[in-house]
Amino acid sequence: MVAPVKVRKKGLSGSRSFEARGSPVATIPFPLRSFPSFSLSAFQCPGTAPSTFLLACLMFCLLGAGHVLPLLPGNVQAAQSFPNLSQAHLEHGQDLVNRGNLDDALEAFQAAISLAPDNADAHSNAGYVLGRKGLIPNAIAAYRESVRLLPDDPRSGEAYVSLAYALEQAGDLDRAIDAWRSALRLSPGHTRARRNLELAIQQKLDLDRAVSAWEETVRLHPDEALIHAGLGIALGRSGDIEREIAAWRETIRLQPDHAMAYVSLGIALGRKGDLEGEIAAYREALRLQSDDPDVVQAYFNLAYALSRTGKLEEAVRAWRKGIHLSRHGADAHRRLDLLIGNQGMVEHLIAAWQNVIRQRPEDAGAWVRLGLALGTKGDPDGEVAAYRYAIELQPSPALLGEAYTHLGDALTRNGEWQEAIEAYQTLVDLRPDDPHAKHRLSGAHRQLGLSLIKQGALDRAIQELGLTLQLNPTDAQAKEALSSALLLKDTHGD
Repeated sequence: MVAPVKVRKKGLSGSRSFEARGSPVATIPFPLRSFPSFSLSAFQCPGTAPSTFLLACLMFCLLGAGHVLPLLPGNVQAAQSFPNLSQAHLEHGQDLVNRGNLDDALEAFQAAISLAPDNADAHSNAGYVLGRKGLIPNAIAAYRESVRLLPDDPRSGEAYVSLAYALEQAGDLDRAIDAWRSALRLSPGHTRARRNLELAIQQKLDLDRAVSAWEETVRLHPDEALIHAGLGIALGRSGDIEREIAAWRETIRLQPDHAMAYVSLGIALGRKGDLEGEIAAYREALRLQSDDPDVVQAYFNLAYALSRTGKLEEAVRAWRKGIHLSRHGADAHRRLDLLIGNQGMVEHLIAAWQNVIRQRPEDAGAWVRLGLALGTKGDPDGEVAAYRYAIELQPSPALLGEAYTHLGDALTRNGEWQEAIEAYQTLVDLRPDDPHAKHRLSGAHRQLGLSLIKQGALDRAIQELGLTLQLNPTDAQAKEALSSALLLKDTHGD
């Protein structure tokens, strides 16, 4: 199960924290990866090799090498012959999630699902990644299928929780309330679900009252632009997008120079999926009042909208303009990677962080972000050097932990398992109660063990895999690799 991500959510009744977490789902609305047919007859096995040796080699090839998991077969015969393949894909995907590689992680979860459609954890993690990627409708569909397949199973309680969060994120408060109630039906002691249900009901009541009050005020004062704006805000919070858009258009009709009304209209049109209308609304807001600190936010909104149309250069220009004018320029500059880090424009990102470092060379956070950008570019040496420099600056414990996390991840990608273990061990020392840190450390021990098997250093491989299982006793891939190593050692020695 992928670990939850803490999020802060604010409503009319105050704020609350909740966890966006994956839950068991059964099918997801995207095509599964297909694999070529697979047959054991394809292996030309020498007749002199002992069967135990061949079995060990086969187990290792199929289950031990995490980096080749996406190439494994996905047909029914393979699933029946090697039932742990799906679990191996799942754990490979979890490692990729922990490294921040969501696209490849999703492919790994798809492969796990294609091998075993009833692998609930694979569906759960796929739903989690879909949510992280912003594909909320897909995530909702996944969670719905999950609870349909296991309607009375207590494990579906968490699936309902995830469904409720996704529905709230989509603005569907009524169905979110139904999902919270279903979660409590299956898990009556789920305090988080109970509290969030209470808050959602209160929020719904408050929103209904607010909309009714504003509608009555509009009836009494139909020519007041600010009153229509108040109705637009209330309708937006209630999730009534069409009526919200109508309210903002009426506000603009009554007060054509209301720049913030254009910003709000753009946001509503974006939620509806009218990308061109969204962009036009932001442009008009900025034309009217580009120097207003509140309206400047429209530059960032415009940048995101432009990036979704593929106009990346124009999007970066809008973002940089917003950074220049924003009261929070430093914070906005730090968020530039959110726009271009995954858009094939990493050179812009590197230049941005290098500029920050020239101005503040002691900014450890900027060095960490530069390392991430260099990693995206494919400069592993530069990436590792940036993280090491950030660590030498002795930043806050939180930032120091982040630097060690990324350093360990980079070393893992480079295959420098021993150095990765040292980085992760420091991370565990800094965060002894952090399960993510222990998961990374155990994964590095496992990968080192797999590498040692390839080198024929079976004694050391067995030792590393044993350390893996001490940290994570449920690591199926490590168990399979350890069994393979023990069989190879029993057959041929070290």
